[in-house]
Amino acid sequence: MAPFPRLPDTQRNQAESICFMMNYRALPTSEVIGNQRIVEPNLSPELTPDDPATAVMRDFRKKRPATISADTPIPEARIMMKTADVPLKLVVNRRGEFVGIISLKDILGKKAMSKAHAMSVGVEEVHVRDIMRPASEFPSIHIRNLHDMRIGDVVETFNRANTDHFLVFEDDSENPGSTCLCGLISASLVARRLHIALDSGARARSFSDIVNAVHGHFE
Repeated sequence: MAPFPRLPDTQRNQAESICFMMNYRALPTSEVIGNQRIVEPNLSPELTPDDPATAVMRDFRKKRPATISADTPIPEARIMMKTADVPLKLVVNRRGEFVGIISLKDILGKKAMSKAHAMSVGVEEVHVRDIMRPASEFPSIHIRNLHDMRIGDVVETFNRANTDHFLVFEDDSENPGSTCLCGLISASLVARRLHIALDSGARARSFSDIVNAVHGHFE
């Protein structure tokens, strides 16, 4: 019995494509009738103190954070941050590891000039590493603990820790036994999402203050 003839590669690929497409069917499309409203994305849904704490976390697993090298001179960093239009950046070392946080306020304010004066140099010789807030200054929490918390718990934690940011870590799948930075929680973001004016002179002092503020009784 003669062997079954082998199809040329081109014909075989076409046959495979036909078999593949036989597993699918066309969508039931229709004509557009009239003018249609474009749906707006709900980027900032209403939140309450009882909502999950993860709702106010900047998740670096979903969106890469803005970073800047610790070796960047302040004048260059000022331009970079203004151009990017971001209030803060994570500071990384030459290996790309997180070492601190720097804000636009740090760069535009007196901090850089004061550091230059203390170092007896011009501000152009001051680098991000000289005025950043090191990672060790910020409280941290593991993501597994955050999953069980509510936004009200986050507020109370901010009150007790007297800090503007919380670092969120998770187990590093690439380096067993180590953790990696996966998110950030900012007091300012929590305040905006709960519609509370939050600054150094008007910070809620307790969870009850937050609850009252949400219900329109914040003083």
